[in-house]
Amino acid sequence: MDPVQVIRPDLVLVDWGPMTLTIAAWQGGEPRPVMAAQAARAALRCLKVLAEFQGYVRRRVRELPAGRPLPPVVERAARACRTVDSGLAPLAAVAGAVADEVAEFALALGADRVVVNNGGDIAVRLSPGQSLRVGVKPPDAPEGEPSPLMGRLNLRGGDGIGGVASSGWRGRSHSSGVADLVTVWATSAAQADAAATALGNAAQAQDPGSESAPAQDIDPDCGLGGQKVTTKVGPLPRTQRLAALRGARDLARRLHRRGLIVGCLVLVQGEALLLDQGQRITLAGPAAAAKLLAA
Repeated sequence: MDPVQVIRPDLVLVDWGPMTLTIAAWQGGEPRPVMAAQAARAALRCLKVLAEFQGYVRRRVRELPAGRPLPPVVERAARACRTVDSGLAPLAAVAGAVADEVAEFALALGADRVVVNNGGDIAVRLSPGQSLRVGVKPPDAPEGEPSPLMGRLNLRGGDGIGGVASSGWRGRSHSSGVADLVTVWATSAAQADAAATALGNAAQAQDPGSESAPAQDIDPDCGLGGQKVTTKVGPLPRTQRLAALRGARDLARRLHRRGLIVGCLVLVQGEALLLDQGQRITLAGPAAAAKLLAA
């Protein structure tokens, strides 16, 4: 079976091994499935490269040898993690890096509006005059099923946003913090991917009811080895919810000042941190009702 399938004119699916990725490309207001399908082949090439660099992307960036020539997708992931937190391994930004590479390929073919969704890490390329709304799902949304959105990001060409990514202990990502959800919008999907992981880890709380386990016991292929990741969080008193959000806020402010993120939303049990100076996100449902901590 061909791993690249045209589902409809505005949606091409890549389903091969660990990769499930969708691509949508438009030009002049019309969907361009041929462009998207060609970009899909770039995704498969990225997957082959990453298979060859498995050992490399699983090492913390501070431990990686300097000056080694790298394929673009590996270099993109390593650079994103290096700028955010040298304690991260490039694997933390690989999904976003692949999405970026595929989106850039479609853009080079002439597309003026591109959306690449790699397991929830989304690369966006919008030419001037183009716009897009990106939905933010709640952390407990069933995989693959429709659910009410927590918010919508309103993006426009030229606004400096090229990627959206999410993390948190309750999602598919591994996190050492207590945030239910971290969503970041940044200049690239790789940058958003790395920052979402780091912000999730920064949301720490003292909770005797929380449980953790070595990441390798949960997923031997995650690349985190014996690093402890959160597996359960009990009900937190408000002081601890706020402490977790302040930890994320301090890091978010630093990343924003350095131009590494454009904005973020962090949720911890009914409390929220929102950094959205461009007023790009509209909150709904639980997020709208959450008590907001000023960023």
